[in-house]
Amino acid sequence: MEENKKEMLEVVLAGRLLVYSLMHKAFGMEPDENLLQVLSSDEAGAAIALFSSEEGDTLQKAQAFLKELGKDIPDSEFQAAVRNEYMCLFVGPAKLVAPPWESVYRGKESMLFSADTLAVREFYRSYHLLPQEYPHVADDSLALEMAFMEALAERAQKAFSTGDEAALRYNLTGADIFLQTHLLVWVPKFMECMKHSPSALLYPQLCLIMSEFIQKDHELLSDLLKTLKEK
Repeated sequence: MEENKKEMLEVVLAGRLLVYSLMHKAFGMEPDENLLQVLSSDEAGAAIALFSSEEGDTLQKAQAFLKELGKDIPDSEFQAAVRNEYMCLFVGPAKLVAPPWESVYRGKESMLFSADTLAVREFYRSYHLLPQEYPHVADDSLALEMAFMEALAERAQKAFSTGDEAALRYNLTGADIFLQTHLLVWVPKFMECMKHSPSALLYPQLCLIMSEFIQKDHELLSDLLKTLKEK
């Protein structure tokens, strides 16, 4: 691999890992000042911008939105409002307008811990990964699916750094299959529901960023795996 292409791949792999890590944290924990600072950091914006394909697209606008977010973080009332938005959208107690579980959008009865949940669990298991609180959590939550993608991204980055091309292909292939058979199937339906969010301080925008990013990541992985196969 040419040196400049190798350097670019190194940057992209690091960017993928950072974005999936951000999304895992954003959807998996109640927001605090530290999380908001991380989301609005220059590093986060730069990683997201790596996957922007044209001037003024969703991910470029996301970079500007997250940077602007930093101005509001010192405001304790804003922090409280963001926490309330998170609770209303992802925890309850009221009925959730956009439940963050894959099985809700794939099963006929919109039930958790369904066959769809088990299919996600088996995919995790095939890569020797399971949630820390297994079997007491719904494996197909948005946060856990982001955590799985983060784990594969971390493995891919490590494989690249050690020159293990077989492991690199293996983990990138797994990530692309999971995108095609899981995330890219249910996230569009989730996004339609997210349009009914009663507020839009942070999380509807983060969902939009996540939705656009996973589509761009699939396109990237498809091209990258084709290149690796041709070597």
